[in-house]
Amino acid sequence: MDVGVIRVAGYGRLDATGPGGAPEGGETGPPERGATETTERCPSCGTVAEADDRYCESCGYDLRIVAVAPVAERAPVRRIVIPSGHGPVCSACGTATIGSDGWCDACGRAFNPRDHVERDLGLVAMVSNRGLRHLRNEDSAALRVVRMPDGSDHVVAVVCDGVSSSPRPDEASATAAETACQTMAATLVEGCNAAKATSAGVAAAASAVARMPGAEDSGNAPACTLVSAIVAPDEITVGWVGDSRAYWLADPEDGADDPADGEDTLPGTSTLPPMPAEPAASPGDTPQRRTPSALLTEDDSWATRMIALGAMTEAEAYADRRAHAIVSWLGADAGEVRPRVTSVRPSGPGVLLLCSDGLWNYLSVAPTLAAMVLPDGLTRPLDASRLLTGFALDHGGADNITVALIPYHPPGDPVRGPDHD
Repeated sequence: MDVGVIRVAGYGRLDATGPGGAPEGGETGPPERGATETTERCPSCGTVAEADDRYCESCGYDLRIVAVAPVAERAPVRRIVIPSGHGPVCSACGTATIGSDGWCDACGRAFNPRDHVERDLGLVAMVSNRGLRHLRNEDSAALRVVRMPDGSDHVVAVVCDGVSSSPRPDEASATAAETACQTMAATLVEGCNAAKATSAGVAAAASAVARMPGAEDSGNAPACTLVSAIVAPDEITVGWVGDSRAYWLADPEDGADDPADGEDTLPGTSTLPPMPAEPAASPGDTPQRRTPSALLTEDDSWATRMIALGAMTEAEAYADRRAHAIVSWLGADAGEVRPRVTSVRPSGPGVLLLCSDGLWNYLSVAPTLAAMVLPDGLTRPLDASRLLTGFALDHGGADNITVALIPYHPPGDPVRGPDHD
């Protein structure tokens, strides 16, 4: 099998043999550290930039413009929690002081409705935030609660992250999220199973993004990643393209997570393989262990591909500046898009988390995520989504942040009310 070239969003194709390889066909890949002498830094986050970089490798800032003060010159951001029911909240300073002219009266930043988006459908909730260093929010999410012909409710959720090195990534993510969610919901009602509905939704989203104006530039068309979930009463089905993630978070009160579990096996590798439903325990049997918290997806990234090919060790791959470059995405320049799909039937209560890398860059360990949001997340998913978003902002907010949480109770498990301790 020829594995000499890997296509990377925003960079064309990269040599798959490791650091220092030249791209094939004259296309320009991201330069290696030390390849050029430069003292330039990203004006947003302060990361050293090479002379021919168009976008910051750390935060995605467009290096061709200078519109923000260097990070070292900015005063620390003080986020203020605003109770629900108030007006729009400025994502830069966290205050509900947006004037009638559309500018924040506290910090002077122009307000964009996409800077901070919240939605709560009861069975699923989401928060999407611009973060502290990007000029706009390039993430998007779409949610549906679908009433099936048998009377059961299925939750459909999609989170998309625009590729910052592509044109109009915010429009690409919005187009993909809404198209995928709408198609999955319609396909489910028509009688397709969750796996087929997921594939249909991703295919429709890929086609919609590929048809966007500007997609005729096959070398750098609008692009985004995608992670989706269909949550039925007895099964969770996840699909993804790129490095947006899905986590199963088990209720700590059920003892599912072993304190000795430690961190994820690899930064971008799933820790929970597809698993069939476990038979109910018979009287007298030893109680089965609840399904533990785990990462359900595997990043479609340059580093994980290098490790899988045996071209580099884990340490070598993640030390390379190309480590988090994605190798699968939605867009006219993506080639054939084939989502990866997996299903799980948890044996106990918990929450499904869908998120962009704006969260998992700061917190990627599944048991730690579970300890933060559960058990409250089982009954108040919007509050738990706000908590995770706030964590990412408090720890730097270098990227857009999108969090969607779906509480799950397996058949036969009592649903906990809001007064549960």
